[in-house]
Amino acid sequence: MMSLRALRQTLKACADDTRLRIINLLTEQELTVKDICAALTANQPTISKHLSRLRLLRVVSDRREGNFVYYTLNKNQDSPQGKVLSFLTSEFQEVKAFAKDKETLKEVHADSIKLCNRT
Repeated sequence: MMSLRALRQTLKACADDTRLRIINLLTEQELTVKDICAALTANQPTISKHLSRLRLLRVVSDRREGNFVYYTLNKNQDSPQGKVLSFLTSEFQEVKAFAKDKETLKEVHADSIKLCNRT
């Protein structure tokens, strides 16, 4: 059972524009800090700070692969964080900023593929 404190902390973690935008980007795929920075046109220390907060509250999890750290959402439906994320990601997909961020991410990935194909 979720405590009121745990619910409040999870909601507070999500109550920030940048963190909401990060959660939105992570709904469909795992991403690196570099990917998130490019999509949100934000600097690495800022994004890392937000990811750290989300990770501490178990909203996101991370895994290392070589020099990269990949972030994913905690989609465990039985966890308090998973329940909050499920609601946020299903009910607020039409937010304009979220659509813009996902489009920017697609463009960044397309540009990366073009660069890789040139070499």
